Amino acid sequence: MKPALRLLPATLLVASSLVMAEDSTEAETVAGFSLSGNITLTTDYLYRGLSQTTGDPALQGGFDLTHDSGLYLGIWGSNVDFADSLELEYYAGYSAAINEDFSYDVGALYYDYPSDPTDPKGDFLEYYASVNWKSLTLGFNYSDDFFAETGNALYYYGSYDVDLPKGFGLTLYLAKQDLDEATFGNDDSYTHYSLSLSKEVLGIELGLSWSDTDISKADCAGAGFSRNDCASTVVFSMSKSM
Repeated sequence: MKPALRLLPATLLVASSLVMAEDSTEAETVAGFSLSGNITLTTDYLYRGLSQTTGDPALQGGFDLTHDSGLYLGIWGSNVDFADSLELEYYAGYSAAINEDFSYDVGALYYDYPSDPTDPKGDFLEYYASVNWKSLTLGFNYSDDFFAETGNALYYYGSYDVDLPKGFGLTLYLAKQDLDEATFGNDDSYTHYSLSLSKEVLGIELGLSWSDTDISKADCAGAGFSRNDCASTVVFSMSKSM
């Protein structure tokens, strides 16, 4: 995705989320439905290993409406450094547990850049599915018309969570993005990987992660990004669920 930063639209989005969340500090269940919210402040917005804010901070937040049946829908937003600064994601799906060790999740996700309605090429739809067995998650996302109308795209990944002493958690993540066109130099795919450390302190989830890709700085710049947008980086985040 080609990464101009205006923080205001995303700030207003998340601020409104907080106001609504304060009216109900805990997710309330009505006729089987539950509503929850979340807000995150992060030093960089990484999308599949690529910075969407050119290394600048991001303010993010959203809402999830879930039903006891396993159906859910939600909205999430963040400031970005392209498309007039705002990205919104709308999603709906179904998740269920087969037993205490095995669960799955399927759904659809729409990426929207509403600040630029005259040029909808950035908007796209993805379908996703994942399975979870104990601490291991495997999944994929597929789009038949990826960002900027670049054709088919398949993203597949695996993650593994490790419980550490003192309430810390460690997540190991490995993924590959296959694209329909050669985007980064002569390559139509790239790999990214990360290590993330997390801990809850006073109800706030703190996260520290290291992320990298196998894209060279020259190929990253050739695709329209900053030279460092695909490079190794460390990100700190603070998140609150409501």
